[in-house]
Amino acid sequence: MIEAFNGWFLFILYLLNLAGGGFYAYQSVLNTENFMDKYGIHRSALLPARLAGSFVLTTFLMGLYIIYRGGPEGAWIYFTILFIQSLIFTILGYMSVTSEVAKMEGVKYTAEGYIAPAIFTVINAILIWGLSDKIYM
Repeated sequence: MIEAFNGWFLFILYLLNLAGGGFYAYQSVLNTENFMDKYGIHRSALLPARLAGSFVLTTFLMGLYIIYRGGPEGAWIYFTILFIQSLIFTILGYMSVTSEVAKMEGVKYTAEGYIAPAIFTVINAILIWGLSDKIYM
């Protein structure tokens, strides 16, 4: 398995990326109400929160499947989607955290809204670069 990811470094990065996705999938799909309370989101947004979480859960499950099948060979679209998704959310997260909405009473936005996706963006860029000999097969 380690060889399939070109060594320990990229395998550990992959697992960290997967664990982060699993954490946010759990928070937004299974622990939705507490997740929404954490950011001061009204309970009426339960369905949209779970809808967004379903995309994260999907990529988490695909990430588990990549491990199950023995490695990332040919999985360029998976890594590309994760990179683009986290890049877009870095921008949208920053825009949201610095917006007027963030200053509304009861809203609890933090820098996590753009720092976490920025970290995922960097991790995915490193994975795409480091695994390019495997994922583009």
